[in-house]
Amino acid sequence: MKKVLMINWDCYPNIAYGGVYVWVKNLIDSMSDYEFIVIDELSHPNSNANYVIPPNVTKVIEVPIFGCFRYEEFLKRNEHLVVRIMRTKEEIIKELFIPLYKEFLMAVLSERCDSSRIADLVIKLHDFFKVYDPKKCLEHPLAWEVFLDYLNKDPIYNRMNLKETVNAFQAIQKSINMLSIEIPKVDIIHSALAWLPSLAAVYAKKESNCPLIITEHGLAFRDQLLTYNGYIYDDASRIFWKVFTRNVVLTMYSVADLVTPVCDSNKLWEESLGADPRKIKVIYNGINTSKFRPIDIQREDKRPTVVCVSRLDVLKDVVCIIQAIKQVKMEIPEIQCLLYGGSADLEYALKCISVVKELQLEDTVKFMGPTKEPERAFNSADVVAYSGISEGFPFTIIEAMACGKAIVASDIGGVREALEGCGILVRNRQPYELAKGIVKLLKDENLRRQFEVAALKKATDEFGLEKCCERFRKVYEEYTVRYERVGKEQEQKEVIAR
Repeated sequence: MKKVLMINWDCYPNIAYGGVYVWVKNLIDSMSDYEFIVIDELSHPNSNANYVIPPNVTKVIEVPIFGCFRYEEFLKRNEHLVVRIMRTKEEIIKELFIPLYKEFLMAVLSERCDSSRIADLVIKLHDFFKVYDPKKCLEHPLAWEVFLDYLNKDPIYNRMNLKETVNAFQAIQKSINMLSIEIPKVDIIHSALAWLPSLAAVYAKKESNCPLIITEHGLAFRDQLLTYNGYIYDDASRIFWKVFTRNVVLTMYSVADLVTPVCDSNKLWEESLGADPRKIKVIYNGINTSKFRPIDIQREDKRPTVVCVSRLDVLKDVVCIIQAIKQVKMEIPEIQCLLYGGSADLEYALKCISVVKELQLEDTVKFMGPTKEPERAFNSADVVAYSGISEGFPFTIIEAMACGKAIVASDIGGVREALEGCGILVRNRQPYELAKGIVKLLKDENLRRQFEVAALKKATDEFGLEKCCERFRKVYEEYTVRYERVGKEQEQKEVIAR
C-alpha cells in the first residue's frame, strides 16, 4: 500500500468544518487503497482532539504552534527530547545555529527570492534540529538580537514598531520550530496549502525522494495580504509580511512537482506570482451528489428564506450579507435569513452579532450555528447567498447548486467558473448589489426556477466527487511511477559506475 503524507492547517481531522476539511476527508475516504499520514498544524487551543479517522489514516501528527515551542511535549513518546536539550549547549547555539539562522533570515526576507537557497536552508535547519533542541536555540537572546539587527539595518523595516517587530519575530520562530518534526518515509506528499505548514514538505520530499503535490484552495499569498491589510496598520510591517509570504509561497511552488489549483482563477494568480505553468494542473473540487441533492423540506416558517452556509470569518464577509438583508427587507418585509456556520474568530463573530442589533434585524437574521447537515440547510432556502471576498472554488456554491438552488454570489475566485449561466454574480463588498440580486430571484419565480434547473445539471455533470478523486488518483499513480522509474535508472547507473 502506497503511503501519502497529507499536510494541512487548522483542518483535518481536528477542525471538522470548512471546504478544505471536506476536500481532505473526501479524498482520504475515497482512496482506501492508500495509507495516509496526516500533519495538522494547530494555531489555537480550541482544536478538537476527539475525532474519528478511517483505517487508512495510520498516523496523525498534531503540531500545536500556540503556547509551547516543543511540539514533542504533546507526543506520547519523546525519549529523544531530553538528550537533544542536554546536547544543545551555549557554544552550539552561537557557533552552529546563529550563523544558519542569520542566513535563513537573509534569504526569506530578501527582495529577490532565491527559492533553491531557501529550500536548502530549510533542509539544513531540519538536519540541525534532528540533533539539537529548537526551543533553546530560538529562545536564546542572540536569536532576538540577530533579528532586531537585521531589521534595524534595513531602511524600511527599521520603521516597524515594537509590537509588530515582536509579532514578526515570534511568527518566524514558530515557522522554524516546525522544521523539527520527524516525518516517516512516504511515497507521495500532498499539501493542502502553499504556506508555512508546507515547509515540512521540503525536507520530507528530500528524505523520501518522492513527489510533492500542492493543492491551493484559496491562495496563500492573496489571503495573507488581505489579512495583513485588515489587521496591520504599520506600512513597514505590511511590506515585511508581503516579502516574507511571497518568498515562502514561491519556494513551495518551486519545490513542488505539481501544483493543482481548484480553479482557473487560482491558476492565473499562481502563474502571475511566478509558478511554472508547466507544473500547474487545475482539478475542480467535487461533491457527493447523492448527499447534496434536491430534498423536500417541510418548513414551518413559510417566509421567503435566504440561506448562507459559511463560517463567520473576515474573508467570508458575512457582515455584507447582513447589510444586504436590511435592504431586502425594505422591499420584502417578511424576509428571513438563516446563517449556518461556526467561527474561530471571536472578534468577527461578535461584530456580526453587533451589526444585526445595530440594523434591528434580530427577528430577521438568525445565527443557526454549525450544521452537520448542510444539505438540509440549503434545501430549506428559497435563495442561497454568498458574499466572500477571497475564494478558490467554494464548496458552499457547488453544494447549493447540487441541491438545485438559485444562488446570488460574489464574483471572486472560481465562483464564476461554477455559477456562470446558472446564478447571479455581483461584485464583492457591495451589499446593495447583493440585495438587488436576492430581491430579483425572490420576485421572479420563472428566473429562479430556470437557475435551479441549470445549477443542478451543471453540478451533477461537472462537479461530482468521483470525477475529482479519480483525477487525483491518476496524479498519484503518474508521479509515483515517474519517481520509481528515475530511482531505478539511478540505481542502474550506480551499478555500472562500480
